This record gives sequence, structure tokens and C-alpha cells, in this order.
Amino acid sequence: MTALLAVTPFKGIDPRELDRIEAMSRILEPRDGIPIFAEGDEADAVYAVIGGTGHVRIGATDRGSKGLMIEIFGPGDIFGEIGVIDGSTRSADALPEGRVRLLRIPGHVFLDALNSHALLGANLSRMFAARLRRTSILFRDATFESLEARLARQVLYLGRREGRRTEQGLQLAGRFRQSDLADLLGATTRSIITILNAWRADGLVIYDAARAQLTLCREAELQRLVGPETI
Repeated sequence: MTALLAVTPFKGIDPRELDRIEAMSRILEPRDGIPIFAEGDEADAVYAVIGGTGHVRIGATDRGSKGLMIEIFGPGDIFGEIGVIDGSTRSADALPEGRVRLLRIPGHVFLDALNSHALLGANLSRMFAARLRRTSILFRDATFESLEARLARQVLYLGRREGRRTEQGLQLAGRFRQSDLADLLGATTRSIITILNAWRADGLVIYDAARAQLTLCREAELQRLVGPETI
């Protein structure tokens, strides 16, 4: 079975066409922590996450090396499509965390498929709409909400997107150091530690600093910090 069948933007497309795309693409298994591409690089390919237990972190750093984590992509997602579609350079860095298996689709192959298959365009439009909706919510939160509410929204999103249910609660997939959680919000590590300590004291979360593992024990109370909106 072709790996692209499970990748969201390619769902519903004739498997024979997906086989053709895969035949012109290349499978990669990048090393943990070695960048796939960096902001400003030539955008010459689109990447589909087709397997693995890790994820790809999309982000950026400022001149003082302060990080911002924009999004995390796992199996079934694609990334790197923006620069290919608009013919510009990479707008962020892509860093694998853990074990991931990627399909590197050359830019011209992806654009040919996009021009030939209306369903791919429709699927991409829905994907872009979902990402834009999330970006709009995060932008609003950055203006109006407290840092605690913003952190609650992000960890709930990550837990519901990639986490697993345990006896203790909803455990986020992968490692999230306190500095990583700060990067989710463009905040300081100290401010995140303060919030996590308060949450731990109230029994809202369990945070294993040695393993960088966060478990959400009382989702409903974290959700109340965010409000009734869908995450």
C-alpha cells in the first residue's frame, strides 16, 4: 500500500497516481536534532511524514537565539509546501525530534500533482483553513490572554493531537523540556517553570523533568483556563 494514502492532503487520490508520485520521491529518515532545512533555504521539496514515533518541529529563532515553536507535525502531515507553492524561500526551520520517516517530494512533482488533481487542491485548502484558524486564535490569545491560558491551550492541543491516554491522564507525545514549552509561546523558561509548579501543586499536571514528559491530569480544569472554544 502506498504510504501517501495515509497523508491527509493526498487522501482520495487514485493510488496509481500516488505510486507515481512516490516513484519520483525519496524516503528519508533524518537523524534526531539534525535540521531538515532552515529559514531562508531554497524551497525545493515538500515533505510528507509517513511514519515514526517522533515528530518534526517547525520554528524560528531570533538574533539572540530565542526560539519560537510554530507547529509540530507527525504521521499524516505535510510541511514545506508554502515555499514550493509561492516560489519563495523557507519561512521557518524544520527539525526532527525522535524517529521520523519522511517522503521528500520534489517541488516540481508536487506542483504537477496540484495542477492535475482538484482533490489535492481541495484537501490543501481545508488544511490551510485549519492552520489559519489556529494561527488566528493564537494571535488573539497573544494579545488578550494571560500566559497561563495560552500555555493551557497549547498543551491541550498537543495532547489531543498526538498524546496518549494513561491512568494518570493525557500524556504528551515526545519530550518537552521547560525551554521547549517556553518556545511554544515565545516566553521565558522561568515564567513557564512558575506556571508548571503551580499546576503541579494543584494536581493539574505531572511533569517529569528528567524525562521531559508532561501529563495532563485534569483536562477539564485546564480547559476552563482556555474557555469554551474548540482547540
